[in-house]
Amino acid sequence: MFRLSAVVLLALGWIVPPAAAPPVADCPCDHSRPESLKPRVCSLCGTAEKQTTEVYFLKDINPNKPNRYLALPKWHEQGMQSVGGLPEPLRATVWRQAIAKAQELYGERWGLAHNSHFFRTQCHAHLHMGPMSPEVIHADGALYEDPQDFPATPPEQGMWVHPREGRYCVHLDRDLTEIVLIR
Repeated sequence: MFRLSAVVLLALGWIVPPAAAPPVADCPCDHSRPESLKPRVCSLCGTAEKQTTEVYFLKDINPNKPNRYLALPKWHEQGMQSVGGLPEPLRATVWRQAIAKAQELYGERWGLAHNSHFFRTQCHAHLHMGPMSPEVIHADGALYEDPQDFPATPPEQGMWVHPREGRYCVHLDRDLTEIVLIR
């Protein structure tokens, strides 16, 4: 029994990063230099520069995620950004528009996910949109009537949202949140 526990704890150490771990992606973006927005880590900042709407949507280009879209704010700044760090009321606007688009795309099976910076590979704030995986058990979570009341999570906190009982169920139980969505 002790060996099994030790193996499980060791494995968790490889899966769950320590709280003091830095973000996966370093953000070298310099918005005054368009060439700095070409590397993959900064490419979403590059797309934001071309937008005319406050919130925009992109199909996820990862071939392993054919059912996914991204919701992104046009607003951005230097360094690693998170949806929780967006100015209010922009944060609520991003959540509201992402929910509306996800409902349009996936009906009542929609889900939204914001990874913590431990698992992000892009600087620009964004939400993953997709159908919820039927294997995910989502009985816990806090229910909210309005996205403006969603918590403003720090960059090291993941968050995922889905519909439940006519409201929005918000989960703060994992750093890598997009795994609750069908790829």
